[in-house]
Amino acid sequence: MRHRKNSNLKRLAQTPLSDQIYQNLKWSLTIGEYEPGSALSIRKVAKKMGTSAMPVREALTRLASEQLLQSATNRSYRVADLEPKRVADQFFVRARLEGIATMLATPNMTNGQIDQLEELARQMVEDIEKDDNESYILRNCNFHFAIYEAAGNEELFWTIERLWAQTGPFLAHIVRDQDMPEDWQTLHTEIAKAIRDRDADRAAQLMEKDISWSTHTFKEMER
Repeated sequence: MRHRKNSNLKRLAQTPLSDQIYQNLKWSLTIGEYEPGSALSIRKVAKKMGTSAMPVREALTRLASEQLLQSATNRSYRVADLEPKRVADQFFVRARLEGIATMLATPNMTNGQIDQLEELARQMVEDIEKDDNESYILRNCNFHFAIYEAAGNEELFWTIERLWAQTGPFLAHIVRDQDMPEDWQTLHTEIAKAIRDRDADRAAQLMEKDISWSTHTFKEMER
């Protein structure tokens, strides 16, 4: 399956090794490859990536400085444990920022890009029907970031990207663990249609609704 990570391979090959490892780990967090509370030791990550410890240490330290990982003992780092209020707050911020990004992107997206959104949305409905959570998670990331890249605002994109890496383990956890509300399952199709219609306000509202499902889910966990 083609996904966003592959589109950056050529650029990554020209960057320092520690930056490549950083981007790979950030993507792994974004798509929920690591569960909440799981540990990432320098030694194990270095072995998995076939490299020495030094660039891995640099990458993990950078991720911790951005609050995407937490420092732990014995030269290891860990994904944050689930704190429902904190995660709900992160999704609340995401919803607002991603609504803004969608509004900015709507007039910018080409018909070809919208075709791709519609195809991703169609495939995501199939993923839900097949109970293929891993494909759904990947396509979900591709769908959203295709829109945010089209917004043309680097600062907004970077902030959203960081929030996705923070919340990725938790979103993946609930996608794998819970049934999605029926009205939520078709939101991506509706978002793509609103963008096709160049209705920026509706596209932004639908995007906020999409993200807000996670906000409400984690708020419920507080009770």
